[in-house]
Amino acid sequence: MSYTISLHNAGRPFVGLTAALAIASILLGQAPEDYTQALDEAERIFEKGDMDGVIARLGPWIEKTGGREAYHGVGLAYYQKKDFPNAIRHLSAALKLEPENSAVWKQTVEILGMAYYFNNRPQDALSLLAKAVEWNPDSSDLRYTLAMCYVNISDRDQARRNFAVLFGIPPDSPQAFVLAADLALQEKRGADAEALILQAMKQRPDLPELHYRLALVALERGDYAKGIELLQKEVASNPSHQMAWYWLGSAYVQSGKLDEAVGPLQRSIWLNLRSVPSYVLLANVCLQQDKFPAAENALQRALEMDPQNYEAHFLLARVYYKTNRMQEAKAHMAAAQKLRGLPETKR
Repeated sequence: MSYTISLHNAGRPFVGLTAALAIASILLGQAPEDYTQALDEAERIFEKGDMDGVIARLGPWIEKTGGREAYHGVGLAYYQKKDFPNAIRHLSAALKLEPENSAVWKQTVEILGMAYYFNNRPQDALSLLAKAVEWNPDSSDLRYTLAMCYVNISDRDQARRNFAVLFGIPPDSPQAFVLAADLALQEKRGADAEALILQAMKQRPDLPELHYRLALVALERGDYAKGIELLQKEVASNPSHQMAWYWLGSAYVQSGKLDEAVGPLQRSIWLNLRSVPSYVLLANVCLQQDKFPAAENALQRALEMDPQNYEAHFLLARVYYKTNRMQEAKAHMAAAQKLRGLPETKR
């Protein structure tokens, strides 16, 4: 996710440096003419995308005047450069100086909250983003980021409620619990995801894919036996669930049960003939079982659909080495190394 500053930001016009200067001039009297000129030039530089130029133009004025506008402009420039620690430092200084509830102050609140989020400081971001969402409730970027902050501090209720608003569903519905669980699992918050799924299951035990989701939680924590048990329940009730078959095959592979993995992976492929991960994983199993023609066939099929797949090239090189076809092996190993940015092996 990105959140950039442009002529329009967070649903309303961008508050430029000259506008910030105008606010300061009204409140504090006329600003020095050379400072006015510096801010005007910095805004033109900003619009051209030269963030280093903005910092160079306004940086000296921070030391000379401690001006809120300079702090604000430099903070925005650092944010655009994705230098979030420096963005936080300058925007925090601006926030203390800007008139509360002014347009420029609101922009500082929003961008500072986003900077904290991208700097992996969700607790610091929360109060700022909550304010920003209050005055800008239709901003999907702001609400999503606020919800993800709640995910990352394990506040399941607030995460669920904000995701429900974002997706337009009732916040106390079982679907809202499942939605929050899916997004929590993306962040590797398995315990939170499991709690949310179990709550949804209490409300509506027949909701689709609950066993599948609980299986993903189990696999994320490395409990392959539990994952296999739950995935078997899922495919028993929903045999056309291609990803359930894939993850069942993967769980068997991770458990060292290669023979059991083949059937689920074949079914995954039959349900989606363009599933490159299924072909690659099946080929890996076949390679370990010394079934070289089957492995070669699966990898060639994968590369037809995804010619830039590193693992497919790497495994196909191993197949060719095992079957004494050295030229083909070298060609695919070179392709794999190129995809990983590694120097080619000299032989």
